[in-house]
Amino acid sequence: MKLNNKEDTYSHSHYLEWIQKICAAKGIHISKEITQIKDGKLLRISSSVGNLYLKKTGDFIVDELRFTLKLMELRIISQPEVIGWDYDMNVCLMRDIGGDDLTNLPQLSIETAINMFISLAHIQKDSVRFVMEKSISGFDYRISTMLDELKTLPEYACKMLSETPYRLSQSEAEKLKHNTEYAKTILKSLENNGLPNIVHHGDLGTYNVRIVDGKSIFYDWGCGGVSHPFFDTFRLLYSIRGKLPVESAKEMIIDAYVQEWLAYGSHEEIKNIFSAVDGLAGFYMAYVKYIRARNQYLLYTEKSEKTSMDAIWMDERHNVAATYLREFIANNFRF
Repeated sequence: MKLNNKEDTYSHSHYLEWIQKICAAKGIHISKEITQIKDGKLLRISSSVGNLYLKKTGDFIVDELRFTLKLMELRIISQPEVIGWDYDMNVCLMRDIGGDDLTNLPQLSIETAINMFISLAHIQKDSVRFVMEKSISGFDYRISTMLDELKTLPEYACKMLSETPYRLSQSEAEKLKHNTEYAKTILKSLENNGLPNIVHHGDLGTYNVRIVDGKSIFYDWGCGGVSHPFFDTFRLLYSIRGKLPVESAKEMIIDAYVQEWLAYGSHEEIKNIFSAVDGLAGFYMAYVKYIRARNQYLLYTEKSEKTSMDAIWMDERHNVAATYLREFIANNFRF
């Protein structure tokens, strides 16, 4: 077997041997060529049952493979049929489910968009019991946890970036403190709004949604965890803004989504909560990128032997965190 790309993300022969072994056990015949797609994140293999995909799942803080399989076991999410997986190698072999990546669709019909957000609401509501039972782990983005983290975020973000090309200036540091205080006031107002914590995707953009026969499949749960339901929702809504046929479609989607949460308040109350969360969009993205960089930074500093790839990966995390922090800093909040 050989890869038809020069850059071999899955160069180790044991991946290929593992694919052969799994497929042989299930009577699946595979071709001798493998194609890398999605910037090398996936391998596509032609087989007697159609295309198969091998994904090397992430294990940065959240073990994506275990997290996803747990959600499937609890029947919270639908995913492509899994043919086999290996926890040691962090790989998962899946069948092709067809359909189109949302990223590749030039436009979304209002009906498809509304159904997408209703499907998301159903996943979120179905997960409430399991979150309360602590059956789901992952990143902790609950509002109470955010408020605790914000006590040290301005100081620690400056410290983490101080010896990098992305360090914050004194004026940026002061503005970060100010804007963090604003975020804290909004989060405190949301802390006891009655809406439950739910399973949280954490990176819900068009690139992680697939439309199959008009239905939405949400995949790549490597940033998953637990949070307030509306943080994922506004992130997805923002990502599809250029695909909606008319400006009024956004309000129609929000109204349909809010309708799914009326067990927790009136339409007006739920919509006001949604608007408050939507106003924290810049903060939330900065917070998420900061937490991931901070966690990686702690792991990096504890390593006795650091490789060049460790340094490259850490630099990328610092760069992304600093970019989103600066976007948050650029807001002129008054309170």
